[in-house]
Amino acid sequence: MLYAALGLAAITIVGNLMLAKWNTQRVEKRIGERAEAYLASLEREGVPEPLSAMSDIERRETVLSAGREVRAESDRRFYVATIGGMAVFFVALGFGIEAGGMQAFTLALAVGGAALYGVTVFMRRSLRSRLAARGLDAERLRTN
Repeated sequence: MLYAALGLAAITIVGNLMLAKWNTQRVEKRIGERAEAYLASLEREGVPEPLSAMSDIERRETVLSAGREVRAESDRRFYVATIGGMAVFFVALGFGIEAGGMQAFTLALAVGGAALYGVTVFMRRSLRSRLAARGLDAERLRTN
């Protein structure tokens, strides 16, 4: 089981790195499209106060930068969840082996899962608040 988990971890990390390299140009294009759509909707709905003092070029660069920041934060949360999940699994496995079986394993998994969930939610909310301070909506800039 340990070898299977290590193999899965290696496949996940290497596969994700390869996909990141191959998809960089496509993702950059999608971020640009989302930024243009967001700017168009801002013009229709009214520009928030922090962005109203900027020129069109500055506003576009700010929105593109925020789109890249949203994407980077999404990737960061993925890595935290993936690597953290593997670490939680191995720690829980150690508790299960040393401390008394399935109950200790399950409890350690539950505590670790709750902690990882809390960390990723904190990261997401922190990003939203930073962007909201600049007058931007993180959900409207998100690319899948």
